[in-house]
Amino acid sequence: MKTLTTFLLITATALAQDRPAPLVSPDIAGPRVTFHLRAQQAKEVALRGQWSKEAVPMTRGDDGVWTATVEPAPAGVWEYSFAVDGLNVLDPLNPAFKPQREPGKSILHLPSTPPAAWDWQDVPHGTVHQHGYASKALGRPRELWVYTPPGYERDGEKKYPLLVLQHGSGDNQRTWVEHGKAHWIFDNLIAQGKARPMVVLMLDGHPLGTPARGDEVKRGAAMDAFQRELFDDGLPLIESLYRVEKDAAHRAIAGLSMGGGQALTAGLSHLDRFAWIGAFSSAPASSDIVQKLSADAGLRLLWIAVGKDDFLRQRNEEFVAALKDKGIRHTWQLTDGDHSWPVWRRYLAEFAPLLFTDAK
Repeated sequence: MKTLTTFLLITATALAQDRPAPLVSPDIAGPRVTFHLRAQQAKEVALRGQWSKEAVPMTRGDDGVWTATVEPAPAGVWEYSFAVDGLNVLDPLNPAFKPQREPGKSILHLPSTPPAAWDWQDVPHGTVHQHGYASKALGRPRELWVYTPPGYERDGEKKYPLLVLQHGSGDNQRTWVEHGKAHWIFDNLIAQGKARPMVVLMLDGHPLGTPARGDEVKRGAAMDAFQRELFDDGLPLIESLYRVEKDAAHRAIAGLSMGGGQALTAGLSHLDRFAWIGAFSSAPASSDIVQKLSADAGLRLLWIAVGKDDFLRQRNEEFVAALKDKGIRHTWQLTDGDHSWPVWRRYLAEFAPLLFTDAK
């Protein structure tokens, strides 16, 4: 027995010595972040991080592990990936990745000091709910996510205002939470008394898949399908399961990029349903919708923002000029930034406190 035990111990030790050491990536030590990728056959590997326009060459070790260190790495919620012999690769050691129709970016989250609105803070937290449903509008199974504010489950009588919050092209109903940190933004703003508690509905904004860029016919069909799903499926489901107000004064719709275009189109076309609208770096609404607007339509807030380096800046400026010509009251912000999530998190943190402030 002693001989067998000794043999097993020697064998286990030998196997342990042959087994590669466990890797951690990203390995965060304060502002110093080290990335690892095991790619023994690769000839060239680089780190591509959203915090910099320049890729960082990675160094290969004798064990086939490629390494790169960023110091100091700036605070924020960042996208990154590896370029392996020209191929974009997610970090296989990091379970956090950006939800997309074709996932291609991992997530690095470095909290700020003091914490930013999108950082986790020790405050009361709400709940994120996941719902599958059979879409009447589309005739197939679909999914949406819902955020309820802190205290929602404890108060069985109180009704809440509702915000419909839409993602951009290529993303899905999960992205505002998992990458945008919208749930933490609302938790923190509510805890600080800066925003009213509200229910937030997040739909998959790709009812017909992702239309090819420039295909206006399919984009128009996708917009129509989105509105049918919103009004025939999404809102009825929310109204049947959650305690939400149903009048326009307690309803808002907002989104980024493609989702901003959806918010403008659905919101401005249904001012009897939404009195609060937000457009973050959005694809503007059509001129037909603008021409039908009137200054006394009951719109409480039309909030439009875009970055100075955003490729949609000119189209947003043209849209704002059209609103001015029609005398439509709106809030317009031209900010620093480009077409990216660090900009949109900031926009949501600025927009949410403005909602439902005079709704009675």
